[in-house]
Amino acid sequence: MLNLYTLTDVHGHIEQVKDKSGKVTEAGLSAMSCYLKKARTDNPNSSFTLLGDNIGASPYTSGSLKDNPTIAALNTLDPLASTIGNHEFDMGQAVFKQRVDGSNPAEYVQVGFPYLGANVQGMGTWDSGTKPYLGDYKVWDSPAGVKVAFIGAIAEDVPSKLSPGVTDGLTFTNPIEKINNLAASLKSDGDAQVVIAMLDDDVKNNYPKVSADVDGIMGGDTHVPYEFDKVDSAEKLDSQNSLLAGVASGSYTDNLGLIRISYDTANNKVVKADAQIISAATVADCGDDAVTQAIVDDAVSKSEQAGNRVVGTGYQQRFNRGVFAAPDKDPVAGSNRGIESSLGDFVADMFKDKITTTSGKGVDIGVVVAGDLRADLVPNEAGEITYKQTYDVLPWSNELGYVTLTGADFKLALEQQWKALSEQNSRPLLKLNLSSNVHYTYDPLAEVGHRITSVTINGEPLNDTTEYTIGSNSYILTGGDSFDAFKKGAFMNSGYLDRDKFNEYLGEHSNKNAAPRALKSSIGITLPEGPVENGATVDIALRGLSFSEGPSITKKVRVAIGGEASEENVDNSLVEAHSSDESSVITTDGAGRATVSVVANGACEGKESGEIVATPVVVETDFGPVVEASAGLTIPVKCGDVPAPASKPHKQLAKTGANDLPALLGTVLLGAGTMLVLARKRH
Repeated sequence: MLNLYTLTDVHGHIEQVKDKSGKVTEAGLSAMSCYLKKARTDNPNSSFTLLGDNIGASPYTSGSLKDNPTIAALNTLDPLASTIGNHEFDMGQAVFKQRVDGSNPAEYVQVGFPYLGANVQGMGTWDSGTKPYLGDYKVWDSPAGVKVAFIGAIAEDVPSKLSPGVTDGLTFTNPIEKINNLAASLKSDGDAQVVIAMLDDDVKNNYPKVSADVDGIMGGDTHVPYEFDKVDSAEKLDSQNSLLAGVASGSYTDNLGLIRISYDTANNKVVKADAQIISAATVADCGDDAVTQAIVDDAVSKSEQAGNRVVGTGYQQRFNRGVFAAPDKDPVAGSNRGIESSLGDFVADMFKDKITTTSGKGVDIGVVVAGDLRADLVPNEAGEITYKQTYDVLPWSNELGYVTLTGADFKLALEQQWKALSEQNSRPLLKLNLSSNVHYTYDPLAEVGHRITSVTINGEPLNDTTEYTIGSNSYILTGGDSFDAFKKGAFMNSGYLDRDKFNEYLGEHSNKNAAPRALKSSIGITLPEGPVENGATVDIALRGLSFSEGPSITKKVRVAIGGEASEENVDNSLVEAHSSDESSVITTDGAGRATVSVVANGACEGKESGEIVATPVVVETDFGPVVEASAGLTIPVKCGDVPAPASKPHKQLAKTGANDLPALLGTVLLGAGTMLVLARKRH
């Protein structure tokens, strides 16, 4: 039996973490070291590999020390090899090379294992040209005499995940093609009897794509634990190898991945491949390894004093990132980068407040992409927030600045939240969290590029030709995460770091009852195509009414179309079986769903039969209006020969100060000068 252990997306999480109940949620590297040493003793035919993103976006303990503690601790785990991750390049190619070749020991601990990236060209070699900075594969001669080849590769979209210029000189090719070609040659040449693909990308997405020559696939990047095989997996996937096993441990030492290979040496073939997930709690039961723990303790000691500095007081509520729940599993903190979050909104408001233009004015809009936020912001029992916590939230040290865009270009940036799924990308949406003065609606069923249906800024409709200043960090405003629209404006650098301004903001808002935003900034709404008859009942499909985490989770939603408001319960389930494909709802900002049947009540008095009246749609949750008439979102209502049916008693929309909603909406329309009468073409 070959036991092939794997760990992915450590991100500098070297310490053990427990929840409030005392359950271990992250084993930490000391317990991992203990567990792996015992596993090798119990079965010498055991290997251990890493899947990349070992460092970068790290918690304060490791990140404040240039991630040297993580490298030193991982060295004690004796990995065979590691796939390259995009976060290995966070400090640039030069620093990564120094970590590998040991040429700058005063600054960076040398990596004690090879990095692999078969589909990456341009990294070069070291040690007089004898060693590549990125190898193609590593062959392990197991004590049982079975040769196992581990092929390392990474998703092709690495340049889009990093600041522009970081990957200059490098070429990233199709990882699946490279893996499949290498697997075939390794087996045909007799260099390996078992081939494992170590692909820093979504296992579920790539499991069906690897060839029959691949016996196991280890993945990462998504931070979601997966295990697929033909033995006992709850979810069965198609594969070209009838025995293929696939595993991803998750992230942050929350699990340890394992592929168990049964190999028939007499007939020279794999007869069974079983993928397993070993929980952090199980790993932690082993205890600590003294050598590894000494490294962790030293890092904690060196970083502790500065990290304990209090930057904010009087905070009574937590600010969370987005989550979703895979079927039959609990939500994983920060797992959903496709949804508006209370933390994202808080940081976006901070950007708007703290970034100023060269003329001294504040920016019009604050923006932060969900992936920039790497930890939830949770005050302690005394209401304090420390420097260590803000470092964990924003570990990048990105510089702040702004760009000036037309309204049309900003709308294009919102359209670019939806990402094309491919072998390189398994996140269907990367959410832009916005300052509280910005609201928009989108139609999830519309064509990509035509989904944004309304945008308001400070309560006024977005003007395509008006210029707006957008404040954020250098990463997103220079086109990171494929948000090319932001590059249409020149990036004006403020010279300040994101985290430093965040600390200022937290200090300024201390003891002021700062709380998570109640109202969502973005709402998904699908309206009927073409005109509807006046008085007809139409179904309005809504999504994105709630945050994925409290307290702003609405139980009810009310919709009005020119008159009577109808109310419906909201489904706030976070279970998502399609988190990585086009069918996704929760990971495409869709938490909080309802379909509301409502009477369309156009202002048809005095109109001829057949005339079309653009009738505003208004939506309200338990916390207030999320789509107002000023958004300009309308339904074309066709006036008829007979009066519309009398309205039934209706729910009053809160905060309008009116008992007669039809009168209110009529006032809104007539106040604009004249009633809009048009035939509306929907795209």
